[in-house]
Amino acid sequence: MPSFTNDQPKEGDTILHCGHLGRSRRRCMAHPAHWFKYEGTVRFERPDGTRGEAEWFAVCEPCFVKHGDKVPVRGDGQWTGEAPAIEKMEN
Repeated sequence: MPSFTNDQPKEGDTILHCGHLGRSRRRCMAHPAHWFKYEGTVRFERPDGTRGEAEWFAVCEPCFVKHGDKVPVRGDGQWTGEAPAIEKMEN
């Protein structure tokens, strides 16, 4: 049974992502996402000129391996539900 972190995205939170999560089951969904929480709110601008704010960034395994801490942000979405997603990792 997985153990989850206390800090989780909440319903309506904006999540930045690498552009692959949920799009290609073969490429990314077979791997767990890497979750990062910014120290504060990050403001961003979309290609269409609209702006948003986010505290979370989710990255697929292939992007994390390829880019390390320089993964490009390619999209954003709204978190739905209150189910925990981020599992505790052993150090």
